[in-house]
Amino acid sequence: MVKVPQISVMLPFYDDGTSEVRKKFSEAIGSILHQTFEDFEVVLVVSGKKDFAEKQARRSKKIRLFFFEQENRDYKKIPLKEKVQGIVTAWNLCLRHARGKVAAFHAYDDISVPNRLETQAEFLRLHPEVGAVGSSMIMIDMAGKEIGIRKVLEVDGEIRRHMLQFNPVPSPSLAARTSIIRKAGGFRADEIPEDYDLYVRMAALAKFHNLQQPLVKYRVHAGGGVSIYRVPLYLGSLRVKMRAAKLLGLSVGPKDIAVNMLQFISLFFPNSIRRTVLEKVRGKIVIGNRASI
Repeated sequence: MVKVPQISVMLPFYDDGTSEVRKKFSEAIGSILHQTFEDFEVVLVVSGKKDFAEKQARRSKKIRLFFFEQENRDYKKIPLKEKVQGIVTAWNLCLRHARGKVAAFHAYDDISVPNRLETQAEFLRLHPEVGAVGSSMIMIDMAGKEIGIRKVLEVDGEIRRHMLQFNPVPSPSLAARTSIIRKAGGFRADEIPEDYDLYVRMAALAKFHNLQQPLVKYRVHAGGGVSIYRVPLYLGSLRVKMRAAKLLGLSVGPKDIAVNMLQFISLFFPNSIRRTVLEKVRGKIVIGNRASI
């Protein structure tokens, strides 16, 4: 009989063949394989080139490798709808193949601290009423240098109340009961931001919690990452927030309106300034003195 692991680490990876992307992926998967918690598997779903992923999968028997076809071209030039389709396909394949009772989300270029899985597994064991647990994150630049800490809203009441302002779930650090993700319906390609949309549906089924202890090093991309898609993402986030108000029974207040107006105004700022403004809004206005970046 094959032993079923307690945690499935879901790791989607689009390999464009560049040394920079491959180096970051190697660091990410290395951080998973060196966890203090041992009862886990890595569900690695890869698109793009295959040779490097096959080599990386040989690093451990814990890694289960799956492929899906996606055109290999400049990732920055892929239309948003096509990109979301690829991301959603990868995540849902991870979810389909996950065998653990808990599914931990992991980006290809982020780094988990050594006790991440142990800490989250123990928290979920001690708090059966909680369906998903995230954490604050150490922010790092493209070279891996630490540049600050992104703090988080902690308890379920705070988290769901702020779903009308921004996504309060730190996706790169999230570990959730697999049954809750599946019951919520997984990721949907026709909704963006696709992770925000999923968490709202999960919040209707279970409680969230965020640990103040940083468990992930989150890489900040130069130029703001997805900022080239900022307008459709902003409009998509408004639709998710309206769905959150209805699904979670939330009332829209003056602070919700103010934060969303600031997000709208920021669309007209240069990318670097916009990212700083949004981080300040999120950290100082929304979360308060718990934020240090």
